[in-house]
Amino acid sequence: MFACRNLNLSYKGNKILKDIHFHIPEGTVFCITGESGSGKSSLLKVINGIIPEITEAEISGEIKLNDMRLNEMDIAQRSRYISTVYQNPKTQFYCVESTDELAFPLENRNLPKDEMVKIIKKYTELLDTEKLLNRNIFSLSGGEKQLMAITSVMTMDNQVYLFDEPSASLDHHSIGLLKKCIAELKRKGKIVIIAEHRLYYLKEIMDYLAVLKEGKLEMISVEDLDHDKICRLKETYALRSFEEIRKEELLSDNPCYQIQMLNKTKNGEKDKNILKCKNFAQSFKNTKIMDIGEIGFSEGIYFIIGENGVGKSTFIKKMAKLLKGKGKSFYCGNEIKRSYEYISMVMQDVNYQIFTESVWSEISIVSQDDAKKERVLKELMLYDKKDSHPQSLSGGEKQRLMIALAIVSLKPIVILDEPTSGLCKGQMASTVKYLQKMKEEGKTVIVITHDYEFIKECKGVVYEFLNTI
Repeated sequence: MFACRNLNLSYKGNKILKDIHFHIPEGTVFCITGESGSGKSSLLKVINGIIPEITEAEISGEIKLNDMRLNEMDIAQRSRYISTVYQNPKTQFYCVESTDELAFPLENRNLPKDEMVKIIKKYTELLDTEKLLNRNIFSLSGGEKQLMAITSVMTMDNQVYLFDEPSASLDHHSIGLLKKCIAELKRKGKIVIIAEHRLYYLKEIMDYLAVLKEGKLEMISVEDLDHDKICRLKETYALRSFEEIRKEELLSDNPCYQIQMLNKTKNGEKDKNILKCKNFAQSFKNTKIMDIGEIGFSEGIYFIIGENGVGKSTFIKKMAKLLKGKGKSFYCGNEIKRSYEYISMVMQDVNYQIFTESVWSEISIVSQDDAKKERVLKELMLYDKKDSHPQSLSGGEKQRLMIALAIVSLKPIVILDEPTSGLCKGQMASTVKYLQKMKEEGKTVIVITHDYEFIKECKGVVYEFLNTI
């Protein structure tokens, strides 16, 4: 049995969690959802001890696992019972090589080598991550890093598993594998607590659902989740879809759908394309990971979809000249030599893009229009954080801040890599609104995403990258 009783959390006088109270038995999946910045990640960090051991804060109340008071344990002691997959998996890696990363927690428990090999084999097969073994972790895509982090915590066989937005960077196939792993943990009698916006893959396996709203946890019955009840829940709590949106649904509504194979171009109406990328090729350690003859974009919104590791982020990094290699980009017939003059980019890991000491200073890098900056920050629910350090924001809030920078920028090309990771339904709707506004302003907006709900809401041209190399 895991229980939180009268749990309160305050940070610099701001009360984030108020009288949180729940108890869940073994073999259950407990999903916590709610608006971006509502405190979901903070609750997980209180449970695993990061707050207050690493991040100082005021805490009251009790956290118990069976008869043990976790409040009295430090992080190292709690790690014997609790495993965590963080919102940004890069922050939890200790090794450079992927197989070493999977072995690291097992080595710390002094397991025999033969047993470690068996455990790693079991969970890499379960998660279909054998292809990620013996790889440089930092050469993996965002989704592949996410899968590696999930695999590493699965090997630890702890009693409690905490997942913070585990589906954020995963393709639909990988989300299916994640669902399978969570079901396996449930079958083995583990306690699984998940902070998540995407609910469709959890619908059939979660036992408890709670919404974190204004610091309080509102419990929702998941029994008999029929159509009418789901509609009421979505309307009452502004939740994201409980139903999976399949690629075929996007294609039926999208006559502009095109398949962009990595070694073959299939692209129409080239005379209308104001942005063209030609002869893009990229290799890593003599292995070709991208080879595109030509691909073009006109004004409007474009979505790039495809499996994890197929080269989507590599493509846009190459366009933005963040990677060296063969190929050139052209805008209105002119070669793009200084990408920063044309492109505003929101990266998958936005921590790479934070430079200043306040939200207002950050957005002021790209615009001096105070009225426009204020309006955008207010609409993205960030204006009350304008004096806060950007690194103190939640993952979803950082994402929204970078989107705000792209919105106020005057550059004609906007690139967003997984912009809805960490965003709730309301903030996704705001992002859709701004993408459509940028389209009306004549910008070319390129979005890499696995979020089909987002694509369906926004509408645009869909390119699918297929790995045929």
